[in-house]
Amino acid sequence: MKNGGPQDPDRALHEIKDKAVMLRMAVKYVCEDPFLKKMGAGIAQNIEVLKNHIADLEKQFVGKPSDDIKLNEQVEGIADISRRLQEAEKSTNDQCVKGELGKELCQKVISLAGRIKELQMRVGGGSVSYTRSDSVKGAFGWMKFITDPFVLHYRAMLRLLTVLFLTVIAVFAYLFFTMETEKGLQEKIDRSRAQIESVGTALPEIKEELWQIRKEIGRITQKELSRQGKAVVMNLNVKAFKLTEKLEKAHIEIKIHQKALDENQKRLDELKQKSFFERILRR
Repeated sequence: MKNGGPQDPDRALHEIKDKAVMLRMAVKYVCEDPFLKKMGAGIAQNIEVLKNHIADLEKQFVGKPSDDIKLNEQVEGIADISRRLQEAEKSTNDQCVKGELGKELCQKVISLAGRIKELQMRVGGGSVSYTRSDSVKGAFGWMKFITDPFVLHYRAMLRLLTVLFLTVIAVFAYLFFTMETEKGLQEKIDRSRAQIESVGTALPEIKEELWQIRKEIGRITQKELSRQGKAVVMNLNVKAFKLTEKLEKAHIEIKIHQKALDENQKRLDELKQKSFFERILRR
């Protein structure tokens, strides 16, 4: 029986010892009723496998087995622990939390494994081995069974936290790169001031040209106008009208840039009084 199937006594002993190791660790999660009952039921199934194996060995024994070879006491001791686990009474839970239950089961299964090995040797069969490395492997197997739900839960939490973190980073980056800065406002103020100066520089020339045209119109209209004179005055009036319109547009443009300059200057003064977080949160 070395195929590792459900009727394999080697596997049955390993599984019982694995459960004993877990109980000995006295993990509170393991000592809860559902797990105790599940482990108890598993041990009961393994005990049945071992009972059948022991019965097969005894049949192969030449003559009647002596009392020191009979394994009823060891088997029943483990079966008793199995029943206690399935009943999951408070006293059993307390023993589990203290690690006493695991210690007791561990001692009994090691004793049973030794006696089975002895019986096998007497009938010329193979041995049922159970090393420390097997125990460690089994313990990690059960640890995986117990911790898998937590691992899945924390993986989901980790994914959620990652999404939230990336979202926060994206929002922060947007707020940071769109945040109003002193440099940005100062640049707007400088542009408005440059526009005002540029337009203002042209005003004296426009005014001077307009004054000269009006002066010429006044001079010509002091005497009676010929047809040609009227045509000249008409052309001068058109020029004067266009210059007046240009002058008014320049004044309007200056007012617009001056208003923008004043508003940006006010915002700049207010911004200088704010902290970094007030700026980034638009407060």
